[in-house]
Amino acid sequence: MVKPHHITPVSITLSLAMGLALVALPHVGLADNQANHHVEVTTGAVSGMTTEQRDGVPDYRVLWPGHRLLTGTVDSISGGIIRVNTGELLPRFLSQREAAEKGVLPLKRGDQLQVVLNEQNLVVDYHLLGQERWHRIIRGRLAQPLPVGQEWAVIRQEAGTEEAFSVRPLARSKVSAMPINVPAIFLTDEANRIVDATFGSEEGLLRQTADWKRTPPKATYRRVDGTLMRTADKVWIHTSDGKEQSFETRPYVREKLTALPRGSSVTLLLDDEDKVADLARPPV
Repeated sequence: MVKPHHITPVSITLSLAMGLALVALPHVGLADNQANHHVEVTTGAVSGMTTEQRDGVPDYRVLWPGHRLLTGTVDSISGGIIRVNTGELLPRFLSQREAAEKGVLPLKRGDQLQVVLNEQNLVVDYHLLGQERWHRIIRGRLAQPLPVGQEWAVIRQEAGTEEAFSVRPLARSKVSAMPINVPAIFLTDEANRIVDATFGSEEGLLRQTADWKRTPPKATYRRVDGTLMRTADKVWIHTSDGKEQSFETRPYVREKLTALPRGSSVTLLLDDEDKVADLARPPV
């Protein structure tokens, strides 16, 4: 006959102690994993981006074909480590010190970062979402014709996804002349707008890619800052030196200009014929 087990205060205490010890075991492993996580380093030589330092202007930073852009959210910042959730299986860990060197700090929980991964799935660079600072080289094909004067081009990238890009005025004639569904490469600027494009043989595309990696395209605009006075086929502005200047405008820019109220601060971008080909508004 089996004797019943008698529950005593001592046995209850021992059971509780064993239970707490078992519950604590996974957390010990998690702490070990946290201590051994891989912290991404992007300040050294990495495959996927070229940086050219220039005097007096921001560095020319160009992302190579094959990179991926992810948007991540800062989960936590502790012990000099920034934990970022990018929607992947595991979070990414970034160095707080390196973020400070990049000028990304201060960061707080909930901030969103745009993270660039190269073909080896390593972090190439990152910045706060909305503070773009890269040129990008995109391999793909023009998915549909770009009518003359139209601003948006749809590109079918090598991964099969399609994305629409705004085309800078001086690049529109080049893009509109491209045949659809033919291998091509496109260069976008910091505002994610196409500034150059070409198609042709694989050798030609590789040669142009190499050129874009090394040096930025030549500046195609002359900038004139001033205060808007009036517009018609021309635009009249007061410049900072107190002079009144007028410039002919390209037809596709006139609608933007007429929508601006008189007295607005504007930056006119003049092409090689000294005509207004684009404009910008300074941040308020």
